Amino acid sequence: MRRPDPALLRAGWRLIRVPLLLAVAYLILRTALESLSARHGFGSPEGLGLGYLAAAVLVAGLRLILVVVVPVVAVYRVTTALIMVLLRRYRRT
Repeated sequence: MRRPDPALLRAGWRLIRVPLLLAVAYLILRTALESLSARHGFGSPEGLGLGYLAAAVLVAGLRLILVVVVPVVAVYRVTTALIMVLLRRYRRT
């Protein structure tokens, strides 16, 4: 069995690196938000804390990026790659 081409591995890693980092950050922040919610969240005797609100805003922003921006960028990349392949084939003939 041959070893994979390092250039292809780097190209594949480049495609999934940012979405993977965003997903890991989202999971970490969501866990932190759940632990903060027990102390400073809704129904807390002290009311909403600043840490809880900051974590909630970050989690909501990351969720928006993961649900909207990442799929849009992925569709854009796939569409432009397909167009480039079709243009190369058209120019050859």
